[in-house]
Amino acid sequence: MADNRRANLARTIFTQYQDNFGLFWRIMLPIAIIAIVLEVVVFFQSVTRVEKYIDATFRENVYTTVGNVSTISGVYPTISLSKKDASAEYVSWRILPIPYFTSTESDGITWLWGLNFRSFDDSPLILLLLTLYPLSLAIARIARGSASEASVPLTVRDIWRSTGRRALAVFGAALLFVLIVDVGGYLHITIDIAVSWLTKVYQPLHRVSDWLTHPYVYVIIPLLRCYLLVTLSLYNLCLILENNSIVGIFRRSHALVSGARLRFFGIYLLTGWIASVMTSVVLGAVLLAFSVFIPDLAQVRDALLPLRFLTLFIGGDIEVVLPQLLSVPVTVAILIVKGLIATFLVPIWAILTTHLYFERVDVIKEAVSITPD
Repeated sequence: MADNRRANLARTIFTQYQDNFGLFWRIMLPIAIIAIVLEVVVFFQSVTRVEKYIDATFRENVYTTVGNVSTISGVYPTISLSKKDASAEYVSWRILPIPYFTSTESDGITWLWGLNFRSFDDSPLILLLLTLYPLSLAIARIARGSASEASVPLTVRDIWRSTGRRALAVFGAALLFVLIVDVGGYLHITIDIAVSWLTKVYQPLHRVSDWLTHPYVYVIIPLLRCYLLVTLSLYNLCLILENNSIVGIFRRSHALVSGARLRFFGIYLLTGWIASVMTSVVLGAVLLAFSVFIPDLAQVRDALLPLRFLTLFIGGDIEVVLPQLLSVPVTVAILIVKGLIATFLVPIWAILTTHLYFERVDVIKEAVSITPD
């Protein structure tokens, strides 16, 4: 029975995405363009900040800015020793979504396993969350239209007009959702900084600081994030389809998910893994194609050997530290590809959560209807 439900859900997601592909992309396009442009701007601002930091901190100028290329994160700047490490090859695999574990081999290759549901953390691409409202509204209307004899054709203008009427609530809910889900990380960083500062004043507090760096803490925080993500995952539908306040949508999501958290967690875990596989394979293939024509990416081609490339099909993330930053056109191209991949994945989440919302509402209504007075 559970297998049939999963198969039906997967079939529904695929069918609705295929049938409404053009509509979904027209809805997302304005936000996607803004997010990708900001992604490019933020990257080059980060390069400037890193270079200023190097100039202000390391007077000997032995450090340099280098580029990291990853099949999950795309490209981002880091600091490296210009004389020693710039020509060294560093490759890592990140297998998602198994909890964090690190192992370094004798030849310097590091394997990393991590739990991460959002591939655009700390990135302007998180603005794509704002498209979940119009996407879910469109999906809900499509579902209602298919269930009725007379369905009204959907237009992008109507969807965004409906979204605009609640623009402040949409933005506030998305911001609050991100802050709540990341509360564990924020609290840990804040407490760690506070304890580190207070330890200088009162030495016995070093025990608290040691506790904060205990491996168990780094397991608890991802689990807390997973719990909050699962519990509040239907907030968007509760805002779209119900007349709830900002606080009310999170309480309503909690009520709907209660009793099915493990099922939701399993579905989201599988969805996150599939998204990781799709991102790694597509971005990896693009990097390989670029490396044929771009000499600066030759090191990436060497890292993506056939057997290593196959790890991308199980959610691997291959990362290479280049000896220098890539040229501006190549960097922009990689960032655009990364943004388009993220944009492609967003409707999958919107379709999934919309149908899970309707499913839970029906289950609760059915339970209420058979409850004796």
